[in-house]
Amino acid sequence: MNSFFQSMLLYLAAETGCDIAIRLQFALVENKMLRGKLPKRITITPCERNRLLKYGKLVGAAISQLISIVSPRTFQRWVQAESGDKSNRTTASTPTVGRPKTDDEIRELIVRLARESSWGYTRIYGELKKLGITSVSRTTVANILREAGIDPSPERRKGTWDTFIKTHLATLWACDFFTKKIWTASGLIDYYVLFFMHIGSRRVIVTGMTAHPNEQWVLQQARNFVLLTDQEASAPTHLIHDLDTKFTR
Repeated sequence: MNSFFQSMLLYLAAETGCDIAIRLQFALVENKMLRGKLPKRITITPCERNRLLKYGKLVGAAISQLISIVSPRTFQRWVQAESGDKSNRTTASTPTVGRPKTDDEIRELIVRLARESSWGYTRIYGELKKLGITSVSRTTVANILREAGIDPSPERRKGTWDTFIKTHLATLWACDFFTKKIWTASGLIDYYVLFFMHIGSRRVIVTGMTAHPNEQWVLQQARNFVLLTDQEASAPTHLIHDLDTKFTR
């Protein structure tokens, strides 16, 4: 009888293991699909990293086949760093002084942004905040760039925005769109209004509005603007606008 129950328990255990393997395989396939729809790089908060470490260490060596939110190498580096931190806490006689070292991934991202663009450390700091990375300061970004042999402020050699604006103040204009909802026979529609502003005097010229700001319409508004200002002392030599796709080439 005991042999019978032992055989049943072994059978149920085998079935359970198979069922778990099937579910795990499905979870891996689903996770791969979802991961493919997300940005190439996902920012991990310290709290989230601790959770990954807590459960990932229980998986053992198989974590290299399972983890996808960061590389297996990064995960192993986290484990080693955590082990080192615990060792320091138990053996150090005095507390560590100063800010914690910036994660290698963030440092690599900062250097990459600087090398692939002409941005200075302030612009890079702003881009990091947009990505949800708030663990580094503007000064830290500048220091990381210096350590990598990169000028933290490459644009300053070409002159600042303040210098540029003062130099061209008399003939510098800016343009942009704003929208206004208007009731029509077809219902409520967004109308786009294009305006130009002289930076020196803050004078504003509205050239037109439309529900369909295509390339032809924008070009015509530009011609109208030039005709209105061509004979004035403030005739534009420089025009500032954002990267709105309505401003075609």
